[in-house]
Amino acid sequence: MNISLLAKHQKLFSIACASLTLSITLGIGLGNAKPLADISWLDIIGEGSIALLSLLWIFFILVSRPPGKVTSALIIGLSCILFTANLDLVDEFIYYQEAVSWLSMIESIPAGLGMLIMSYALYQWHQEQLILNKQLQKRESNFRQHQQVDFITTLYDAEYMRNQIDTELQNKAQPDFSVVMLDINNFDLFNRRFGHELGDNLLREISDLILMNLRATDLACRYAGDRFILLFPDTDLEVAQKIASQIKRAIANIAFKPELSADPVYHQLTFAVESAKFGDVTENILQRVSRRLELFKQGQTS
Repeated sequence: MNISLLAKHQKLFSIACASLTLSITLGIGLGNAKPLADISWLDIIGEGSIALLSLLWIFFILVSRPPGKVTSALIIGLSCILFTANLDLVDEFIYYQEAVSWLSMIESIPAGLGMLIMSYALYQWHQEQLILNKQLQKRESNFRQHQQVDFITTLYDAEYMRNQIDTELQNKAQPDFSVVMLDINNFDLFNRRFGHELGDNLLREISDLILMNLRATDLACRYAGDRFILLFPDTDLEVAQKIASQIKRAIANIAFKPELSADPVYHQLTFAVESAKFGDVTENILQRVSRRLELFKQGQTS
């Protein structure tokens, strides 16, 4: 639960408040109060619990989910249900004249509409979870070793990558894999400007984008600081460069919006690619790709 998310849902919060306010205003404004003897407290408990739970669900969704179409559909659907539930609750305290009998006739319509919208939202949520599960499967494509997982990005660390490269070299007489090293340009400036907490958020978002652009057989690890390293089994240099370029474009087109800045921040990556050679050892490959990356960052092409 993240209370700060409420600030990103101002329109949805307003919709929920409007639904609650409208139901109360219509009920009280168009009717007369019932005598206490005519009030059914059992009905009040039942209908009041539905209204209260709808409010709680709205609150927890707003403080748990980022903005998006699934979140919007969930809140709009629940707001419709809240309108009907709260109007039913107000009915227990109010008598309506025949002239406003239309109100009781239509009070159930928003609930049905809300259920339809909620059904759509839940289906989209299911699709969302399937995508997330596919990403997790990529992270679990090798045996998980929790002590070798970077706690910020939840990717494996550099030592795990070394072990995987060792395995590739040992299992094949002729190595046929490629390694890519990625570096976030000007990450230290971003950290100084917005702070380490937002810097960690940026690393997590970039790691997720990297995973979304990898194949099921590929492996992504956090190498150090703002650097990532990717292993592409059974992949030549040309294909590895193409995938790395796709990742670079994907990240360049994503706007990161720090809370302290009204303007989005875009990021560029520098990457270098190396393929394994006959007789290679792991450290030689890592040194070559790291050295090539440094040359690219300095504006050289050798």
